Amino acid sequence: MNVRGFMLDFLILTGALVLQQTVVSWFSTGGIRPDLLVIALTAVALRRGPVAGLYAGVYLGLIQDVYAVEAMGANVLAKAVVGYALGFFEEKVMKVMAATRVFLLASALILHDLIFYMAAGYRGLFFRDALLFQSLPSAVYTLVLGALVFYFAVGFKAREN
Repeated sequence: MNVRGFMLDFLILTGALVLQQTVVSWFSTGGIRPDLLVIALTAVALRRGPVAGLYAGVYLGLIQDVYAVEAMGANVLAKAVVGYALGFFEEKVMKVMAATRVFLLASALILHDLIFYMAAGYRGLFFRDALLFQSLPSAVYTLVLGALVFYFAVGFKAREN
């Protein structure tokens, strides 16, 4: 990877972190808010592959775990696994259309939350309630926003060529 590509990915990830901690709370409805970090992780992993996805997930997860002391390490584990798995759908290996990106984002959100809640120690009814009343509404919100991001990113990329 060249330095320019690395810096662009770093700016995307850091920008998503800043927006997630600041602006996203304004768009929260009933405690449900989009997960910009998984959108950014998906974008980077699909562009750069499994190793870059793994590193991006570790970067995002470590910084996010600073604010989540009660579930220390759960964010790193969830984001690293998701970033690595998404990297296998790298654009250099296969053509990933916008609809496929949204499907991969949905899969990433579900996998992320399953891993996070298990690593954080959620069991029984807490696990079920967290998935039904927190993860699913947040995933729908994130998918709508992610679809818009991927649509405009692909459209911008097409106009750029």
